Amino acid sequence: MKKSFLLGATALLAVGAQAQTINYTALQDAFGQPVTTSATGKPQVASDAPAALRIITGAEIKASGLDNLPDILNRYSGMDLLRWGSGSADVAVRGYNQGSYPRLLVLVNGRQVYNDHFAMVVWNTIPVQLPEIKQIEIVKGPVGAIYGFNAVAGVVNIITVNPLYDETGTATLRGGTDGKREANMVKTLKLGERVGVKLSAGYKEQDEFEKGPITALERSRLTSPEANYVSLSGLTQVTDTIQWGVELSRSYSFQANYNTTNSYLGIKYVAESAKTDLTIDAGSLGLVSLMAYRNKMDFDYLAFGASDVTTTVVQLADLLQVGSDHTLKFTAEYRRAEMGRWPSPGANIGYDVYAGSTMWDWKVSDNVSFTNAVRLDMFSLDYSGPIAPPWRQTDYDRDMTKISYNSGLVYKPDAISTWRATFGMANQLPSLLELGGYYIVGAIPTVGNPRIDPSRITSFEVGYDRTVEAINGRLGITAYRQHTKDLKTFTGGVADRMVINGVLSQTMVNAGNSSSWGLEADINGALAGGLSYSASYTWTQIDDDLTVNRGARATRPIKFEDATPEHKLRGGLGWSQGGFSADLGLTWQSDRYLLRPGTGTLAGSQVPTKVGSFVTGTATAAYTFSTGTELRATASDFLRSSTATTASLETERRLYVSLSQSF
Repeated sequence: MKKSFLLGATALLAVGAQAQTINYTALQDAFGQPVTTSATGKPQVASDAPAALRIITGAEIKASGLDNLPDILNRYSGMDLLRWGSGSADVAVRGYNQGSYPRLLVLVNGRQVYNDHFAMVVWNTIPVQLPEIKQIEIVKGPVGAIYGFNAVAGVVNIITVNPLYDETGTATLRGGTDGKREANMVKTLKLGERVGVKLSAGYKEQDEFEKGPITALERSRLTSPEANYVSLSGLTQVTDTIQWGVELSRSYSFQANYNTTNSYLGIKYVAESAKTDLTIDAGSLGLVSLMAYRNKMDFDYLAFGASDVTTTVVQLADLLQVGSDHTLKFTAEYRRAEMGRWPSPGANIGYDVYAGSTMWDWKVSDNVSFTNAVRLDMFSLDYSGPIAPPWRQTDYDRDMTKISYNSGLVYKPDAISTWRATFGMANQLPSLLELGGYYIVGAIPTVGNPRIDPSRITSFEVGYDRTVEAINGRLGITAYRQHTKDLKTFTGGVADRMVINGVLSQTMVNAGNSSSWGLEADINGALAGGLSYSASYTWTQIDDDLTVNRGARATRPIKFEDATPEHKLRGGLGWSQGGFSADLGLTWQSDRYLLRPGTGTLAGSQVPTKVGSFVTGTATAAYTFSTGTELRATASDFLRSSTATTASLETERRLYVSLSQSF
């Protein structure tokens, strides 16, 4: 692209977040702060976007001293972490967290990394090393009209350094208590003026947590997690107006996961991906981008069953500037997901989705902008192979059409403050396992349900952001109201058996509705002497209206009303002077109740188990030598030897030292 075009300071068009070919460093320099294109396709600071959006910079990630994405995301308002083990975690936006959390869409450079078998994110398989992350964009609330199915709680968009614009070279060794060993490397290389390549690789392992009220069977399934990764990408400036990029990656992970039925299973994952994108500055016809990728994941739930899931996506988009006040984006997308039936092989299930969307951003005046987006998804389910009771082939011959909306009104009364009002409606597509890819042979079959309906999430929110010169910082407040219709739940116990096509069975069902209120308040900034600070408060109130678990004994693994902590406080303090730097992060959250499988007379039930309020903390200190060598010491969960943050394994204090070299 032409440099002036990519700067976005004199032109409004930029490549959208679905195809990362813009120069984020140049944009940040032009705007004076991190810039996003996720909401409208054009570059804007987070406070001006028509969405509740937070940008985490690469500098913030490094300063935290943390070594994994879930813990990094948990430092910010509206986020909720369930740390099931040293390698297993679920991250939620605005509540409703659970094992194998299915409501968050996670992208790496526009490619989804959540997996369609459970519609979950296996964080330990994401083939990205922390030093290669340029920024992470957290978009809160349903944004289905922009991102499609499953962008119902929000989106985490991970953007890595661009080998055509960024020069990065770093190698890190990390070791510590509890068997902590890690090594990673990232290097970008320019091949002339028009070609850039990036290679990253990593390996890590550590001991599993030990303490916690889990069953002997679950304990036998625990394994100390280990993972390795490699990714290779390249970007070519074919002509002044055409860019072409390629990304390849592979990761392996062996860990104990906490699954949808609230118990542990040892699992091996092998994830592979291939992606290509082409971006063309077509002048008056707009900025045209074509992206295609394929994800394949082999998963082996040890002693339970193995299968694989493949997802193919092709997307064509055109971002068009009409006059000085109107930006349009048109997108067409094809999506194919398929997997072998699990854990009993012999059949395949899949679906096709054809989608089209339109976004219109209107600069009404110098102080007001109005953004609207609508998306139409046409879904078709298919099944091949032997049909197992209780379902028939006709049950899998299913088509449906769903519409998603997003609207946002932004008002800037002056140069330092912004008001925002948004509405969103998105659809949560059932996973392949929920739709019928799950089948356990038995006198009473346990099966997926091709008749299950998508959940529909609607949200209204208002927000206010303001620069506060007196504290050299920024204040942000967001309040929202959200409603979920047709919640989905996994298979239940004896009390939830159903007669389907004349066969007594256990299956997934729609489980009623749920509503929530929320408030998120943030303040952050910098002081004299190299000090920085941050603080946030999150309030979440959930009210369920379920058609399951209404008696004294819960039989299905779903109940959100008391599962989300109502209050959460976070605070951070950083310091940097010369080669020295330090960071302290503290989090307090109120109590919650998480479901656990019952034992003895409660076998077959899900028992609400209290997790009391707690405080956790992370501290890190580092010194960077003039040679580019950094020595860092980090203590995670340092306030006590172990902390009951869930109703299963307790998190443990971990100490580790990192040695990094820039080159």
